Amino acid sequence: MSVRGIRILSVENGSPAESLGLAPGDEILSVNGHPTPDELALRFYLAEEELLLEVRKAGGATVRLRADELHGNTLGVDVEEFRTRTCSNSCMFCFVNQLPSGVRASLRVKDDDYRLSFLHGNYITLTNLPEKELGRIIEQALSPLYVSVHATEVDLRTRILGRKKADDLAGKIRKLIDGGIRLHTQIVLMPGINDGSHLKRTVFDLYRYYPGVDSVAIVPLGLSDHGLAKEIFTRVTASYCREVIGQVTPWQTAFRRETGRTFACLADEFYLQGDMPLPGTAHYDDFSQIEDGVGMTRKFLNDFEIEIRRRRKPKPGLCGTLVTGSLFHPILSKCVSRINDRIGSHLRTIEARNRFMGKSITVAGLLAGQDILDALASADPGDFAIIPGEAVSRPDGILVDNLSPDDLAHRLGKPVYTSGRTMLDFFRLLTTRP
Repeated sequence: MSVRGIRILSVENGSPAESLGLAPGDEILSVNGHPTPDELALRFYLAEEELLLEVRKAGGATVRLRADELHGNTLGVDVEEFRTRTCSNSCMFCFVNQLPSGVRASLRVKDDDYRLSFLHGNYITLTNLPEKELGRIIEQALSPLYVSVHATEVDLRTRILGRKKADDLAGKIRKLIDGGIRLHTQIVLMPGINDGSHLKRTVFDLYRYYPGVDSVAIVPLGLSDHGLAKEIFTRVTASYCREVIGQVTPWQTAFRRETGRTFACLADEFYLQGDMPLPGTAHYDDFSQIEDGVGMTRKFLNDFEIEIRRRRKPKPGLCGTLVTGSLFHPILSKCVSRINDRIGSHLRTIEARNRFMGKSITVAGLLAGQDILDALASADPGDFAIIPGEAVSRPDGILVDNLSPDDLAHRLGKPVYTSGRTMLDFFRLLTTRP
């Protein structure tokens, strides 16, 4: 069986790669004897001073090419994306198993790939990580990584992950930390499963690794209306959210007193669903878990306060509708009211109920295109509609039900824009509409 490297898709004119005679279709097998199965490995080994590349040419011949040290560790090539490594667990709450038919294909991929964890903050369980790959992570300093723990009690974690035998979570965490890798961890909290005393043990077990384990994100179980999970689990309620906040807050106070950091943060959903005040900015440390919904609302409000104070030209003719999910709607509605007062616009907000996934899914990022259309059908949207940027996947630009913003615009008969990824994007979008 031939060794597989990384295939070149294109070569930049005037680049070192062109000087070496590399061409699209060539496959870089190794650099200085180190295998290059993906772009991460390629870039790491290209940092060495003297380079010997082993390349399989498109015609099948294998050649060795020498090159001097590269500036910026780049050859000037575009290479193929790596194949995502998938998960071998059968997690009892797995959201992929809760998806309806017609969902976009990317959501059905059960990834457990440390490269995606390093590049994009995807969570991995470490169960699918052999010793050789642990060594690669440490050698190439792929830090930080994001790890789904859920429970540190061996039997409980094994049951949650649906495994036949336990994995050495503690040993892998220790090896990664000793190798200089920083970890952000996650607990999906399931009522009656890993909460209460189990949650306390997990958080404090992870705290013993601080600062190697830099943070813990505690997020509530999400249940769609599809699959078996809805029949097995107890749904998260407002009173449950308040109970969890009451349990975790004293720990956070103690952690901040000892380290200056909150360490274990609750997802925004606990506060919003529990109708409790959001913590302040300092509570979220460096917002390292924001992509997991931890501190996203606080960051939005902070950025909003900055942008609302900027001097802007009045827009008295601006008339449109902003759509969001049930959870965030009360906050967005108040902000839009202040925008109207500030620039003289006539904007309104609409809450879109998630019928595609299920009524318990209230976050804006999982709104389907049809949910948005149904919400906008209740009233005239005005001159345009703005939908949540986080609901549209990158890079394919579609919502969870495979509809695109252009599809929505065609059906609505009005322009449909996405809100962008930052508050500045949002304000620019509003104030540049004709």
